[in-house]
Amino acid sequence: MTQRSEQLVLDYLSEVGLVLYGRMTAKERTAYLTSVRSRINARRAAAGRDDEDIVRGILRGLGSPHDLVEREIAGRDLDIEDDELIPPRPRHADRTPPPWRGGPSRGLLSLLEGPGQTDMRVGGRRADRAGRGDRGPGPLHGLAAVARHTPGEAAALLMLLATVPWWWNLSFLWVLGAALILLSQVWTAVDKWIGVGLPLVSCAVGMALWTGDARFVDQYVQDSLSATGVVGLGLASLACAVYLYPRALRSARAAEGPGEG
Repeated sequence: MTQRSEQLVLDYLSEVGLVLYGRMTAKERTAYLTSVRSRINARRAAAGRDDEDIVRGILRGLGSPHDLVEREIAGRDLDIEDDELIPPRPRHADRTPPPWRGGPSRGLLSLLEGPGQTDMRVGGRRADRAGRGDRGPGPLHGLAAVARHTPGEAAALLMLLATVPWWWNLSFLWVLGAALILLSQVWTAVDKWIGVGLPLVSCAVGMALWTGDARFVDQYVQDSLSATGVVGLGLASLACAVYLYPRALRSARAAEGPGEG
């Protein structure tokens, strides 16, 4: 037996296996390929020598892999009762329903934990992961992930939210938040344009809608900014925080990886 002749046999059997795929179950494919291998080995032994020419002649005698399969198992029906050919039960089929659909309520703990995960069947026994408290990530878990993996973006979002209640006179924090947005390595250029530009435009619109009276330009800017400009700035900052948070959350979850999520 030479290495080259053995490789010819393996290549032939590999092609036969590809033709068989979808027409036999895995166990049946293995049994059939074993029988073909046995026939080839028997003919190699009967030939008295085992060089490449002998093996090529044996394989030509069997026909091409497609012809061999069509000739020997044509018209064969699939065994649809085989476990391999039955699609697995979808994961959501065993998911514990949320409290508003009759599922258990875990109170404040549900903020840290998501809905119950799929029940797992191990060795014929059903292990309810939700009953053991093994649950997916909840809303607060997402906030913690953003703070842990994207601290700069989390600080920017916090400063945007601090400008929303304009009566707190914390509008100056928006400048720091805008700087962090521009320095972000997570948000795209479009995100940065929206996060910085929208509040500025909204603030300008709010100042233009001011109906007060001022004799000088600097007085007009000061009075309109403190009266209506901060309102537009706060509302736009809230909208930007809602827009930017999911993008930061995706980056944080990607940084966690499948093992931590």
